[in-house]
Amino acid sequence: MSGIRIAALGLGAVLIAEAVCGMPLQAAGKGSVKQTPVPTVTVSEEPLATPEPGEPGNPRSSYKLGSARSLEGKNLIYSLFVDTPDAEWTDWDKKKALKNLKIAKEYIEAEAKGYHKKVDLVVDFEENEDLTGSARIHFSLKDGEDYEEALDEEIAGWLEDQIDYEALTKEYKAKGIATIVFVNHKGSTYAICYDGVDNPQESLVMFAGEVPAVYAHEILHLFGSHDLYEDAEYTEEVCEYVKKAYPDEIMYTVKDEKGRLNNSEIQNELSPVTAYHLGWINYIEEIDVFPQLKR
Repeated sequence: MSGIRIAALGLGAVLIAEAVCGMPLQAAGKGSVKQTPVPTVTVSEEPLATPEPGEPGNPRSSYKLGSARSLEGKNLIYSLFVDTPDAEWTDWDKKKALKNLKIAKEYIEAEAKGYHKKVDLVVDFEENEDLTGSARIHFSLKDGEDYEEALDEEIAGWLEDQIDYEALTKEYKAKGIATIVFVNHKGSTYAICYDGVDNPQESLVMFAGEVPAVYAHEILHLFGSHDLYEDAEYTEEVCEYVKKAYPDEIMYTVKDEKGRLNNSEIQNELSPVTAYHLGWINYIEEIDVFPQLKR
């Protein structure tokens, strides 16, 4: 399976063997759920070359695929905390991660209500001890990108051996489940969402120091949303449109209205474009102008 890994706090894409989605950076604003009128867009009449797989303009949807197939009803988030030779997880670190998770949960559930959808994300691993676990790696993460392939291999093993997705889903009567692999080390957070593939064990890697908006952004990836910032999944034409029409969109930026990474709240908008990709609405005018936005 081929795909792209897009770094969380950088915009470079690297082809890898597993389809991996990443995250953005720009400016943010207050959440809104109103249907924003589509601005007039000047589109070139010259035919555009069809993008190759993995190139911006040809994203593959994970909507209705994988263990996190639909962001409606009850879905579970399993938290796996990974110790490394450089850093171990403390109770205080875990509480901080849970605080961010709860902020992301509340944001997503509130945005869903604005689109007349009921979402129940079960994230509290203190209250639900069967939704958390621990693991350890024996290689350092200080060698930059060199550790990523080894880490992904470890994650595949943990998901197979330690977490019973099917049993947890049945126990909680949930529609879906995904794992957040927490690594107490600085790095570029990314979602392993296997775009276009029905992966039964979806997950994301969350590095230390991320703000709640990053948590929400990556969780949304698992349920079908796409990066809307430049050089990620769509062509420049689409990204420029999003920048003008929805400058505070959560899949475009994770910064707040003052251009800061906010540790206490999420001020971003979840636009109709992302709501469409999540299946919360069935149609947006943008797909008539930009067919590549079709899910």
